[in-house]
Amino acid sequence: MKISPLAGHIGAAITDIDLTSATRDDIATIKTAITEFLMLAFPDQGHMTDEQQVAFTLNFGGPYFHPIARAMGATEFKTGRIIDDIDHPPYQDKWHTDVSWDPEPPTFGSLRMIELPERGGDTAFSSTYAAYDALSEPMKRSLDGLTAWHSMGDELAFRSKAGDEIVDKTLKLVPGATNPVIGTHPVTGKKFINVNSEFTSHINELSKTESRAILDFLVAHCANPNFGVRWQWTVGDVVLWDERPTHHFAVADYYPQRREVIRVNVR
Repeated sequence: MKISPLAGHIGAAITDIDLTSATRDDIATIKTAITEFLMLAFPDQGHMTDEQQVAFTLNFGGPYFHPIARAMGATEFKTGRIIDDIDHPPYQDKWHTDVSWDPEPPTFGSLRMIELPERGGDTAFSSTYAAYDALSEPMKRSLDGLTAWHSMGDELAFRSKAGDEIVDKTLKLVPGATNPVIGTHPVTGKKFINVNSEFTSHINELSKTESRAILDFLVAHCANPNFGVRWQWTVGDVVLWDERPTHHFAVADYYPQRREVIRVNVR
């Protein structure tokens, strides 16, 4: 396989590999690459089935059930389908880390593009390793030891997709989670900014005004294009990323045209 870096801090494209027949050595190489590049794009995987995408992603963790799926009593681990169209407006067009409000959130995610609009619909990724490294030493020291509350956010998208009854049940099951503002990756030991605009409510140790100012700064800082990469999809592409030291943003510039992706999360 050929690995081609995409940007200065994050992202690589891997070609000349069929993920449906990846060998043990192939997976070992991909694991090394994801540790370095955080986000990997695999073009030309259009023949991959839902079951094969699940099997591939399970190489990077165990089955992860979204809190909404748990609230619905799901027991079968399978793909999730994200359809954006006139009847299902897009809701992932904010910088976020998937389900950071779960005390045990996913560690890796994969997406497979099924249907694209005529133009647009890219996904942007940002390295929160790079964002942390770019902070001044006094700012790093001031953030060390702080914790933040993560919740479902404004809940509107979840309620429109799953309904009020399921969301209310989900909130009783998983009301939210407290996470360190600065995380430490369990594999690399590297520090990263661990808050996001979608799900981080407030910093526990600060006043409301202080918390808002710091969170607004950190979210804007992480969105700096210098730390990121933007993937322009083709139908059949698969993207794999490490959820922990990254943010991502599904650009919704195509709406109300239709866009469909298949998602799998593991932990």
